[in-house]
Amino acid sequence: MMKTGEQGRRERGAAVLLVLWGFFLVAVVAMVPFFVFGRSVPPNAIGVRQNYFGFAYILTKGYQPEGLSPGLHWQIPGISSVFLLPRDFQFVEFGEGRFSLLEIPTTDGSKVRTDVSLAIRLFDSDLKKNEAKGGSKATQSEGLAGVPIVEYVERSHGGPRELILQYTGDPDRVLRNVASKAESYLKGELSRLSTTEFYNPAAREKAALAAQEELAASVAPDGVDVFATLIQRYIYSEKTIDDQIFAKNLQDQTERMNAAASRLSGAKAETEKESALWDAKIKDLEVEGKSKASVIESEGRLYSAKKFAEADLLVAKARAEVDSAKANLLAQTEGADAYLAREMTPLLRTLKGGVVSEVDPYDINRWVEKLTGGSR
Repeated sequence: MMKTGEQGRRERGAAVLLVLWGFFLVAVVAMVPFFVFGRSVPPNAIGVRQNYFGFAYILTKGYQPEGLSPGLHWQIPGISSVFLLPRDFQFVEFGEGRFSLLEIPTTDGSKVRTDVSLAIRLFDSDLKKNEAKGGSKATQSEGLAGVPIVEYVERSHGGPRELILQYTGDPDRVLRNVASKAESYLKGELSRLSTTEFYNPAAREKAALAAQEELAASVAPDGVDVFATLIQRYIYSEKTIDDQIFAKNLQDQTERMNAAASRLSGAKAETEKESALWDAKIKDLEVEGKSKASVIESEGRLYSAKKFAEADLLVAKARAEVDSAKANLLAQTEGADAYLAREMTPLLRTLKGGVVSEVDPYDINRWVEKLTGGSR
C-alpha cells in the first residue's frame, strides 16, 4: 500500500514537470519569430527601415523616408533591417568636450572667447513646404530689455533617409558636421559686433539668432533641426579690455542701483506720509464714531424711559378704568349694600367713641349721611 502511494506521487510530479516543459517550449517557439523577424525601437530612438531590394507595389529599395515610432516592428533577415537614430536632444558645445571655445574677432580689433551650446534634434520624417507661401524663418519679437524672443515655425526639411545618406547615420559624424557649419555662421554674425556690444544682451542675442537661422536653413535638408543657440560665457582675450568693460559695467550698475535706491527712498517717504495721513483720519473717525455712539445711546435711554412712562400711565389708566367698571357693576348689583357693609365692618370696629352710634350697620344711606355730615 505504501509503495502504491509513493508511485502515484511520482507519476503526478512527472506529469506536472512535463506540463511545465510543454509551456516553456511553446513560449520559446512563440518568441522565436519576434527575435528573428522583429526589431524593437526604444522610446528615445527613431527607427529607419532599409530594404535590400525592391518589389513592385510591395517593397521600395533603400532607406524609407518615414521613421518608425517606438515599439516592435518587423524585419526579415536578408530582405530588410531596421536602423536606429537618436530621437532625443543632442548638444554641440563649444568650450566643453571635443569642441573648443569660439574666438570671435570684433569690429574694433579685439577678440572674444565665447562659449556657445547648440541644441539639435533629428526629424523623424521629411516635410516639403512652399517657401514662398509658408516662410521658413522663425519670427522674432522684442522681449524684456529688447532681447529678441523666437517663435518657432517649422520649415521644409529632410527626414532620416537624407540624414543617413549624408552622414551614414553616425551620431558623432552628425555632431561634427553641425559644429563645423555652426562655427562658420556664429563667427560671421558675432564678428559684426563691437567690443562693447558683446555686453549688450539684445545685440548679442540678435546676432546669435541670425546665425541660428542660417545654420538651420543649411542643415534642415539633411534632416537636422537646430532647436536653440545658447551663449553661456564670453571673455575677452585681452585682459585689459575685459577689466575695463567690467569696470564700466560695474559703474553703470552702481548708477542704476543708486537711482533705484533714491526711488526707493522717495517711495518709502511717500508711503510713510500716506500712512500718517490715514492714521490721523482713522483716529478722527474713531472719535467721531464714539461721539455718535454716545449720543445715540443717550437718545435710546431717553426714548426707552419715555416709552416705559407712557406704558406705566396706560397701565394705571387701564387699572383705574377696570376698578371703576367693577365699582359701577357692583353698585348696580342686587345686595351690593349688604356686601359693602360687610366689607366695611372691620373698619368700623376700629373706630372709637360715639361717632357711629344709632346707625344700623346694614343701612348704607345712614352710613353715608353720618360720615359726610349730610343727607344722601
